[in-house]
Amino acid sequence: MAVGRTIGRNRRVVTGFFRDFREFALKGNVVELAIAVIIGGAFGNIVTSFAQDIVMPLINPLIPAGDWRELVINTGPNDGIRIGSFLGSVVDFVIIALALYLAIRALARFKRQEELAPPEPTEQECPYCLTKIHIAATRCPACTSELSPQSPIIS
Repeated sequence: MAVGRTIGRNRRVVTGFFRDFREFALKGNVVELAIAVIIGGAFGNIVTSFAQDIVMPLINPLIPAGDWRELVINTGPNDGIRIGSFLGSVVDFVIIALALYLAIRALARFKRQEELAPPEPTEQECPYCLTKIHIAATRCPACTSELSPQSPIIS
């Protein structure tokens, strides 16, 4: 009997663990983060290709040593500090940072314009007693005057 209870208890613990893990893994934040990482990796490849295939062919003729990404400072017969590779990574980072800055700035500008739009009016003013009333009202609660649809609207 004790063995049956132990197996049942272990099964509940394991199924509870997997249920909790499934809920965690399928939360919107985790899935969105995974998508962002994948898109970020693809964006990094695009920027690296942009730097190597478009920017560097324009810069390399200006450098007398040729491709500076291959620049190595020799420290021994078979060893060297690959300073060109490091500088290439720095250039890639600067390009990625600039692209992200421009994208975030554009989104912020769009959001700012969205926030600047005036809200729809919810009140109007009674033309007879100047009391503020709901925009859908057809009669003023203060002076009981009938209101026409052409009544002036205030904010």
